[in-house]
Amino acid sequence: MDELHALWKRARLKTDVNTDVNTDVSTDEPCIADVGPQALEVHRAVLAAPDSGGYPFLTPYMSRAHDAELRAHLTPALAGGESVLLMLTADSATGKTRALYEALGDLAPQHRLLRPSGTGELLRLLLEGHFEPRTVLWLNEAQRFFYGRGAEQAAAELRRLLVSTPGLTAVGTLWTDPYWEELTRPGRAEDPHGQVRGLLDCAACRRVIVPDHFSAAELRTWLTMARTAEAGGDRRPADALRAGVADGRVVQHLSGGPALLAAYRCGPGSHFSHVEHAVLTAALDARHLGHRRPLPAGLLADAADGALHPRRRPGDAAWADAVLKALSTGERDDGRRTDIRHTLTAMHTPLTRSGSDAVYEPADYLVQHVRGESPDRPATPSLWRALLDHTTDADDLMNLGWSAHQHGYLMQAARLWHKAVAVGHPACAYALAELLDDATDPQGKGRLWVAGHAPLYDPDGVRLLIDVLHGNEQPAALDVLMRREPEIHVDCDDADAVVYLLARLRAAGFQGAAVTLAERAVETSDATDTGPCADLLESLRTMGLDDAYGVLAARAAREADATDVAFLPSLLAELNTHSPAHAAALAARAVAVIDISDANNVATLLDALREQDLRDAITALLGRAPEEHAGLDDPEAVCWLVEALEQLGQTEAVHALLARDPGASVDVSDPDAVPLLVRTLLAYDRSAEAIAVAARAADETDIFHPSPVAELMEFLHELGMRTEVATLLGRGLVAHADVDDPEGIGELLVALHRLEQGEALASLASRAASDSDVSDPDAVDVLLERLEEVGQDEAAGKLLSRVPDLEELEEDHEVPSPQELALPWGIDLDGRPADRWTWDGMNLP
Repeated sequence: MDELHALWKRARLKTDVNTDVNTDVSTDEPCIADVGPQALEVHRAVLAAPDSGGYPFLTPYMSRAHDAELRAHLTPALAGGESVLLMLTADSATGKTRALYEALGDLAPQHRLLRPSGTGELLRLLLEGHFEPRTVLWLNEAQRFFYGRGAEQAAAELRRLLVSTPGLTAVGTLWTDPYWEELTRPGRAEDPHGQVRGLLDCAACRRVIVPDHFSAAELRTWLTMARTAEAGGDRRPADALRAGVADGRVVQHLSGGPALLAAYRCGPGSHFSHVEHAVLTAALDARHLGHRRPLPAGLLADAADGALHPRRRPGDAAWADAVLKALSTGERDDGRRTDIRHTLTAMHTPLTRSGSDAVYEPADYLVQHVRGESPDRPATPSLWRALLDHTTDADDLMNLGWSAHQHGYLMQAARLWHKAVAVGHPACAYALAELLDDATDPQGKGRLWVAGHAPLYDPDGVRLLIDVLHGNEQPAALDVLMRREPEIHVDCDDADAVVYLLARLRAAGFQGAAVTLAERAVETSDATDTGPCADLLESLRTMGLDDAYGVLAARAAREADATDVAFLPSLLAELNTHSPAHAAALAARAVAVIDISDANNVATLLDALREQDLRDAITALLGRAPEEHAGLDDPEAVCWLVEALEQLGQTEAVHALLARDPGASVDVSDPDAVPLLVRTLLAYDRSAEAIAVAARAADETDIFHPSPVAELMEFLHELGMRTEVATLLGRGLVAHADVDDPEGIGELLVALHRLEQGEALASLASRAASDSDVSDPDAVDVLLERLEEVGQDEAAGKLLSRVPDLEELEEDHEVPSPQELALPWGIDLDGRPADRWTWDGMNLP
């Protein structure tokens, strides 16, 4: 049955996943040592000014704290230990890809490197068994794989492999904002990223944050390295240091990002011609509106041509090819250049398959830093028309439809969503059905079309469509949908999505369909995912399907991921209440496979076993002596393990754990965790160790985040450790604390005021008033209140002077809907109120 299910998945890829042309997977993959940095998209370093060149592709590399962290995570998996997905997150051009390249080149030069080009190829690699020990799966710019059709299935398959197979290594990079934050944000019922979030939250995934600036110590180290490189003839590190010394953003200047951004901001007719600037603007706007795939030349040409003044439009029929070549290679036909110092281009052409048409992507530094400058700027009508004409990817069409809807272009949204449904987007149908009403669809033909054409394999898509049609009282369309029997077509792999669909079917009165779906899910749902498995068991119980409950309970006891301690407690609780034998079996598995060196997981499992009174499992876990083997690097985890052992009356084990002197080993870089450990040590009469930890924290803790540092500083003051408080301040706390965190800065201001640190208080208040972000009125209010509370009236006045009209600023952040503007038909692409339009009048294919 497992083999048959895998074959079915593979066959469905031909219609359900929008893959690149010729996505056959090559098994003859190169070794890491044979792949150059350019092929892995490592940014090439640029020069401050043109010269004779001749430099190697890469500059010397300076290891930092995150390099040691990522190597510590990689080493066990590369040696055949527990599998890992290592994700590096940061802003654009901060060195994420270079860090992975350096680490893998040192640790695994002879491992094969798997480099899928998109979601479809990734899924094929996973399903066909090419991802195995002694291979490394390369997911640079992982948003290419974690969004869109197939992303959820690929994420679920990757998570299953990582959890079940030792020795697997996958690495990737993501921007923190928006991608990491968006993909890991706690989901709702309609959340489209549930499986991706499950992958990024699972025990096998390790996130490493790459700082966006150098610390003072790192700047000094870089200076030494730059001097050595310059003496050898390579002045790029020294140039980058001179450009980035003020804010520590040396790596960004090394890749030329700020210079490229400045060239674009100069506008048309300066660094870029009017036509080049129009094409680049169209590419950036398309990306910001939601077109994530590489952009075809025709789309960019049509969008730019319509945006140019007639006198600026080029007369050459092949103008677009010349302009795109100039933007992606830097070479103009007249010999002049568009790139930054012969290196960094404004656009690039991603690697494509032989024979396919060229596609283009704007430089990621521009995408990230232009994105927030004019978030509400409407795109040109020609871009919207080009997006509709040329976009073929279902997910891009869905995203563009949302952008059109948010801007008030309702008919454009309807056209985009119609095309998305037609090409098979799994969850777009509900958005189109919700947009249509009795005014725009007076005969109901549009909603009948949606019900008859919506794909049925995605349980979330089906549930949302039922929700809209049932809630808007569209019985005819709902009947059309249910006669297509979605309950026998939806994919039951995702137990969480099945649970929500079951609830929706029952609420809409389709009890028989719900029973059919539940019985299918019992046999085919992913029982390894502990949280959704517990939810599905609860649904089966409330539906009275006792036999089905027993089948799934048995599968959960055998198959559930026993290392997933985040959700294991809920599954144990469900099973222990209604099927105790299966709970005991699952608990025994968990105790046997848990990593005894992970203090956090051991503490969580002990608490769960204690709450369910699973005494045999508790005895077995304590028999593995976690007090002797638990890692001591995480101070919070050590404290939680102490508490868990104490709750079980294991006082001797607690003392044995503390006798290992965790204070000497813990990582004190997180200021939030230090007070908890110090209090724990003091509670067990280990005052000398507690004081040593506090002293280490004063010297080593991260001073960027103001709120936990404020708490730590007050805690040290309470202990009477005035020298350590002075040490903390002497490390440049006031100069380095993040002033774009208004609540945290406010807490730090209050702490400095309480501790009577007048000079530091005045300095921080002045810096916050001058440098903090004033675009968010709520943040400004918070900071003003704190400045006034600590008596820094002058700084408060300075801050207020930077915000001319707070009420106007607040109004600018409100985007009224077309209905609020009394525009029931929305807005035309030219910005004027739209005339009445209907589904029948759009003449859709």
